[in-house]
Amino acid sequence: MTVRLISLVLVALVAAGTPLAEGAPDKGAPAKGAPAKGALDAATRAKASEHAKQAQAYFNRGDWDRAITEYQAAFDLSAEPLLIFNIALCHDRANRPEPALTTFKRYLELAPEGAVAEEAREDIARLTPIVDKLVADRAAEEARKKEAAAKQQPPPPPPPLPRAEASRVPLVVMVAGAIVTATGATFHVLSARTRGRLESAPDADSYFDDRDSFKVQRGVAITGYAVGAATMVTGLILGVTVFRNREAPRISAAVAPGGAMVTMGWSR
Repeated sequence: MTVRLISLVLVALVAAGTPLAEGAPDKGAPAKGAPAKGALDAATRAKASEHAKQAQAYFNRGDWDRAITEYQAAFDLSAEPLLIFNIALCHDRANRPEPALTTFKRYLELAPEGAVAEEAREDIARLTPIVDKLVADRAAEEARKKEAAAKQQPPPPPPPLPRAEASRVPLVVMVAGAIVTATGATFHVLSARTRGRLESAPDADSYFDDRDSFKVQRGVAITGYAVGAATMVTGLILGVTVFRNREAPRISAAVAPGGAMVTMGWSR
């Protein structure tokens, strides 16, 4: 890609009061442009010329942003379309294809048959696919960010149970607690029988076998009593809470270190 440097300067003969009309630039040489004769007073021409000369100096140093500021100030005073072309050149040299493309198009709107109109059309043809790709890449990146953000969002809470089902939750919990407690009681009875056999064991092998069974049965019995009682108390508390709040709870389960966790909550 070859980028042509066309430096634009307003050269107004302020002292003589004679402005220069727009002229076609030579390739690689400064192109001159100024308002039509009589369009501006001498003081305005002088200010526009100073801004344009300062912009030219910044342009030659590669200070694109300051050049743009001075070209814009000159344009605001003179309304010279060539200054807009120079602003587009600054954006292009600063590797800002999107504003460069927009500004080249603006120049053609102001001067479709201007001295550098053909130059502007060539730059527009060169920059259009570049800008299209930038826009497409940016849209794809935004879509990826939204997708990644959506994946990081926690899942929505489960909807509350209907009132009819909510009223059955405490009962179900209490029944489950009762079943676990009954299991503990069953193993309690079994452990008592095994303990009786321990007292009248006929030999050492029978004694050790019964002793191991007794330890297991007693452990299950204790666990059943503890878990069953806690479950029934939880069901009782849930029943009282549901009755008082008159609202269905939200139930969720999650894996916790060493086991699982079930939580219930009510919205206010």
